[in-house]
Formats: sequence, C-alpha cells, structure tokens
Amino acid sequence: MKIGVSSCLLGVKCTYNGSHNLVLGFKQLYDLGFVVEVCPEVLGGLSTPRDPAEIQPGELLRIETCQHVDVTNEYILGAQKALEILKENNVEVVVLKFRSPSCGNQGIYDGTFSHQLIDGQGVFAKLCEENGMKVFNENQIEEFLKYIGKEEEYGTYFKDSTSF
Repeated sequence: MKIGVSSCLLGVKCTYNGSHNLVLGFKQLYDLGFVVEVCPEVLGGLSTPRDPAEIQPGELLRIETCQHVDVTNEYILGAQKALEILKENNVEVVVLKFRSPSCGNQGIYDGTFSHQLIDGQGVFAKLCEENGMKVFNENQIEEFLKYIGKEEEYGTYFKDSTSF
C-alpha cells in the first residue's frame, strides 16, 4: 500500500518560510518505498520561501497572502496536480500537514493571520477526501497506523518521532 505524505513531513524544505516539518517515521517509510511525496503549493507554482497564505472567510474559495495577494488559482492547480500524482500511484490514504491552507484536515487558520484556528480543511485535503482518500495529519499517527493495520510493523518507525 502506497501512502501519500506532504513533502514537508519528509524533510523537504518547502514550507512557506523555507523550512520543513520532518517526521522521521515518514521519512523512513519513504526511504523504504512506501510513500509518495507531494507538495501541492510547490506543484501549483508557489515559491519557497513565500508569504504565508490563509483561506479567507466567505462563500467562495479565496486564498490570500498576508500581503493581500490572491493565490487561489495556484492552490487549486497544485491540489489538482498532487491529486493526479496520488491517483497514478493508487494512493488511498494520505498524511498531510495540519493547519495548512492546502493540507489541513482538522483545522486551518481563520484568514486573519492572527494564528487563530477554526474547523475546516485545506484545498488539497478536501480534494483528497472528495476522491475517496482517507486523510490524516501528523498529529494523528496512531490513528493512521491503526487505519492501515500496521501499528506493530510501522509503529517502531514513529517511536520518539516528532514533527517539530
């Protein structure tokens, strides 16, 4: 079973500030060939580093940087490209970056750049779910392992693992 994982969780420096969010267990699974890596934001043409962006409140999807630049199209394009990569690799489960306007699955920032979380999903996380994929974030490793039935086999990779 191939697992889709956000590139930043594999140590790739692709976050908005040019950093990563390495979770060593996912990197080890990647090295063993079990993981397909994607970064929808980079695939959508956004640079690294880049201004932080948040989904804006309202009826229509609008993603804006802290400088009020509309980057909605880049996020949508990147989500579509990342989804195609996952589909080509028959991925059915993904682990994505919590709070991201692309990858957040159980919370995103509220659009005010004040670090306030609200319930919601990022563009890519939502697209994955709409296409039948089960979505987890790096704070749900135990649930993820249980879901794929690999608690014991893969669990050792995540002992003392951190995303910070």
